[in-house]
Amino acid sequence: MIRNGKDIPDGTVIETQVCIVGSGPAGITAAWYLQKAGIKVTLIEGSRDFRDTNYIPEASWPDKELLYNGTADGLFATNERDFLIRPYAYNTSPSERERVFGGTSTHWGGQSRPLDPVTFEKRAYFPGWPINRQDLDPYYAKAAALCLLDPDFSAEHWAEVLDSDAPHLDGFDTEMYQFIGPNYKVFSTRPFEGPGGITIGESAADVILNASLLEMNHAQGVVDSLRVASMDDRSKKATEFTIKAGIVVLACGAVANAQQMLLSNVGNEYDQVGRYFIGHPIAQYGNTIVSIDGTYLTPSEKRFMDGDTLAGSRSGGAWVGKSGETVEGRFSPNAEQQRALGIGSCWFWAYNGQYYFELAPDPDSRVTLADTLDPVFGQRQTRITWKLSDRDEETYNQTTRLFTQAVAKRHATVTVASWDFLKSKLMVNGHHIGITRMSDDPKQGVVDKNLKVHSLHNLYVAGSSVFPTAGISNPTFTIITLSIRLAEHLIAALAA
Repeated sequence: MIRNGKDIPDGTVIETQVCIVGSGPAGITAAWYLQKAGIKVTLIEGSRDFRDTNYIPEASWPDKELLYNGTADGLFATNERDFLIRPYAYNTSPSERERVFGGTSTHWGGQSRPLDPVTFEKRAYFPGWPINRQDLDPYYAKAAALCLLDPDFSAEHWAEVLDSDAPHLDGFDTEMYQFIGPNYKVFSTRPFEGPGGITIGESAADVILNASLLEMNHAQGVVDSLRVASMDDRSKKATEFTIKAGIVVLACGAVANAQQMLLSNVGNEYDQVGRYFIGHPIAQYGNTIVSIDGTYLTPSEKRFMDGDTLAGSRSGGAWVGKSGETVEGRFSPNAEQQRALGIGSCWFWAYNGQYYFELAPDPDSRVTLADTLDPVFGQRQTRITWKLSDRDEETYNQTTRLFTQAVAKRHATVTVASWDFLKSKLMVNGHHIGITRMSDDPKQGVVDKNLKVHSLHNLYVAGSSVFPTAGISNPTFTIITLSIRLAEHLIAALAA
């Protein structure tokens, strides 16, 4: 069921077992599993009801400029000044964050792969997770089934599927990424459980659009109610109502998760909320960072990296699965190199082009509250600071050195841009990670391994804001995986 918050009268009190705030892949996935288990779920989404535009993000951009704006400084000040509402020098569409039913799934490419096991390990400059890859493997399998993907991401498996050869570069893993089929990428409109299934709006979940969280009221370690408001068609406050829930899940996106916690002064006893903002930086489009002169892959290896069938080529013939999924390969430094050198991961295309890498967490890259107020609800806006460290430069220098040496052994030459050039062109590329990170120690993080805020009994956080490190895989597949795990944890807790 879908309804509009402005149709809920002032002063209404809605009671539910679980309230999920945010309707991106994190929130919708959790809501789907909870309602399927017979739990009463209310899913609120701050954007107005744009069903008549088929939920396209463009319809929500004027509201987003009003409610998501603030101050972006540090590296943002020169490279991406409008980060909070739109990427700078990337394109004209505000596609970093979305304020629409479906969240960023309304514009993502569906690129999916589990995080590598080494990502969960404690390494120099990288804190490690309180869970490991084996803990997540059963949930990765469930996420693959939910997304209609093959559960096997190994190079050996895909070499067999494509009847090709997976290339081997010294010091690197050859990794295969799957891309979700086009009918299943947008979580607000996708049919769950395959063709003929129902959407989250057709499920038993109570979906309320145009319902912006203003405040989490809490006392003695419990969130007892949420203050929620709607907007009218002129982007002014319309109504205000209350939601009382036994459990609350914040699933607003990384930046908004931190902002909501700071606005309500929850979970920040050790000044951890908002710290350790990380992402996957990439140079602004049109800038070539890695150039390869010469042929270093065989025709069969090229087909593997391109995800092509035997009869295919780079211009056509891509392998397509029964649900529309496709695949492509990347080169990433192996775990041994990351451990030995104390560096983050990265990936390289098979051809000339971009460089895409993992940042080391930095406590001074952070979200705080600005002194300015939004013009709709009068809440403090966001200030976000992004910094790069010497460790990030070391990751760039070491990984490009390794790639240059590995390709040279195959009789081709690699040329890479200088760090200063790359740094001057970097943008975040839409993956917002950290800020409410997972840790066993409340002095080092915001949530525990079950995603519960340390100091509150019934507040949980979902999404990539809980990742202690970024790894190199696109985060959404792991977001979905963690939301399945969270839903199963909550189902068991409510049953008990």
